Amino acid sequence: MKSPVRVVYMAHTFMVGGAEEMVLNLVRHLPADRYEPIVCAIHEPGPVGREIAATGVPFSTIGRVPGLRDPLAIGALYRFFQEVRPDIVHTFLLTASLYGRLAAIAARVPIVIGTEVNIYEHKRPHHALAERLLMAGTDSVIASAESVRTFYVDQIAADPARVDVIYNAVDFQMLEATASRTEMRAQIGVPQDVLVAGVIARLTDQKGHVHLFDALSSTPALAPLHLVVIGDGPLRAMLEQRVKDLGLEGRVRMLGSRRDLGDLLGAMDLFVLPSLWEGLPLSLVLAMGAGLPVVSTRVAGIPEVVKHGETGLLVPPGDTAALAGALTELTQSADARRRIGGAARLSVLPRFGVERYVSAVSALYERLLAKEAA
Repeated sequence: MKSPVRVVYMAHTFMVGGAEEMVLNLVRHLPADRYEPIVCAIHEPGPVGREIAATGVPFSTIGRVPGLRDPLAIGALYRFFQEVRPDIVHTFLLTASLYGRLAAIAARVPIVIGTEVNIYEHKRPHHALAERLLMAGTDSVIASAESVRTFYVDQIAADPARVDVIYNAVDFQMLEATASRTEMRAQIGVPQDVLVAGVIARLTDQKGHVHLFDALSSTPALAPLHLVVIGDGPLRAMLEQRVKDLGLEGRVRMLGSRRDLGDLLGAMDLFVLPSLWEGLPLSLVLAMGAGLPVVSTRVAGIPEVVKHGETGLLVPPGDTAALAGALTELTQSADARRRIGGAARLSVLPRFGVERYVSAVSALYERLLAKEAA
């Protein structure tokens, strides 16, 4: 295959999230002498899309919403692929996984790759059926964890040989701080002398914020603990109201979507992620890389990262009492926070760096390119 190899990365929109971060990592770190990345948003660019465009990588926005509301969107995607003529199309998240792969297959793109980053236990039956059919024209689906691969293969009866595990990764350079702990706490309105927990996640049902708020409000031992909530999403208004209803306004700061995560993590004492379902959350890996002890739920790929009692504490999803107990254990022991946080950092730095991820993805590309050439 000619060099450079033209790769189109596609998502519905590039909001702030783990999958979008993966695309940003790829376009920044793929070998420039071998690959020519192009990024395409089906609907709108979003904040990470604008960040990708700022790198100088070609970025296109189709401006469509595939589905019953916009039945001509598939044609627009098909024409885009015919115009760009990529060697590889690599899709991220559900909409692009379905419609982007369909258009790429129809346009006879040589190599088509999907990405599965979550365990979707309640995936609609017609979506699962569509993915099963699309696998016939898909060269590989990348799963973000072993548990995600197993679930995906079982759910859509996929050929296991065409589902590859490549763990999500983070660019640990994001941890470089530009503000001191004292400065950041003053900026976000958190007292200097209190313990601070943080959660970085989209404000959706999936991430389980309500259980975290309930744990804080119902557990006297957690009264000294403050919480910083980073992220945005459709539940923001409801969650802000719940904070008020529970009387947590003085202890919970909802900061919206932020990109200065190194500074914010440096202002925290521990990290919590109460997700009800997951894949392999990058915010968790980043927090561990910052040396923070973590409390999270025992779902999907999280136990593949967090070893209970050693690099974090794991609780059942949706169990407010267990979540409160784990948070209490860490808030009451500075020694436990130091021990677990230090072990967490040592465990993730060699396993989840962006260089390892990009190397694994490019190795998959090369394997599929060689197969296509043969």
